[in-house]
Amino acid sequence: MINPFLKTEWLREGRNIRLPLMIIFYIAIMAFIMILFMVFNEESFQQGYYYNTTTYQYQFLIISTFQIVAVVLLTPFNVSRLYIVDKEKNMLEQFEMLPGMPFQYVTAKMFLVLAVHALLFISGLPVSALSCIYTGISGIKLVRLGLMILLYAFWSGTISIFFYTVCSKSVWAFASTIFVQLMFGIGTLMLAEAFRNGSLMMSGSGRIAPEVVAVCLVLLALNPLSSYMGFYGSITGDIGLFGTFCSHLGIDTSDKWFILLFYKMSNLVCLLTGIVFLVLSIWYMDRRKRT
Repeated sequence: MINPFLKTEWLREGRNIRLPLMIIFYIAIMAFIMILFMVFNEESFQQGYYYNTTTYQYQFLIISTFQIVAVVLLTPFNVSRLYIVDKEKNMLEQFEMLPGMPFQYVTAKMFLVLAVHALLFISGLPVSALSCIYTGISGIKLVRLGLMILLYAFWSGTISIFFYTVCSKSVWAFASTIFVQLMFGIGTLMLAEAFRNGSLMMSGSGRIAPEVVAVCLVLLALNPLSSYMGFYGSITGDIGLFGTFCSHLGIDTSDKWFILLFYKMSNLVCLLTGIVFLVLSIWYMDRRKRT
C-alpha cells in the first residue's frame, strides 16, 4: 500500500515552484564554478604558467564539497516547508486519528527529503560528470559522492524531522536543529580537545592516556566531518588538517586499522545516528497520539 502522506507531500512539492527554482540555482552555481575552473586552466596553459596537475582533483573536490554542504544547509529549510503547512492548519491533530499515522507520517517526510536531494544530485550530474572527466577522477568517486549526499541528507533530515516533530514553534525547531548539528560538528571536536587537555593535566608523563585516546576516537566517529574526510582522503590521498588534529589527540592515522575501519565506522555511526532520531520522532508522535 502506498503511503498516503508520501503521495500527498510529493504532489504538493512537485506542484510548487520552489523545487524547480532550487534545481535551477543549484545547477547554475555548479556550472559557474566549473566554467571558472575551465577558464582559469585555459589561461594558465596559454600563458605558459606552470600548472600542477594535482590541482585538477581539488577542482572536483570543490564542486563535490559544494554539493555536500548544500545538503546540510538546505535540509532544515526543506523540512521546515514540509511541516509548516500542517502546523499552520492544525492538520496533525486530524492525522493522529489515522491508524499507523506516526510511522507513515515521519517516513514520508524522510523519503521526500531523500528524494529531493537525489533529484538535485541527478540534475547536477552532467556538471559533476564533466568535472569528473575533466579532472581525471574515477567514476567510482562520483558514485561515492552520490552515496555521501544521501547519507548527509538522511543524517541532517532525521535531526530536522525530530525537532520539527517535538517543537511546537518552527523557530525553536530550526534553532534546535542548527544547534545539534553544530554540536555534532564542532562540539565533538571541542569535547575531544577538553578530554586531551584533562588527560595531560592529570598525568605527569606528558602522554595522553589510552582510554582518553579511545574516547576521542569515539567522539570523532560521531562527527559527520569524519565521513567527509574519508571521501576527501580517497581523492587527494591525504587528510590534511584532520590528520594533524588526530595526531594532536594521540591517534595514529597511518595505522592500517584506522585507515581500514575508521571512515567506514564513521559512515555507519552517521547512519545509526539518523536512525535513532527517526525512531525517536516516531515514538514521540505515537506517545502524543495515545495521550
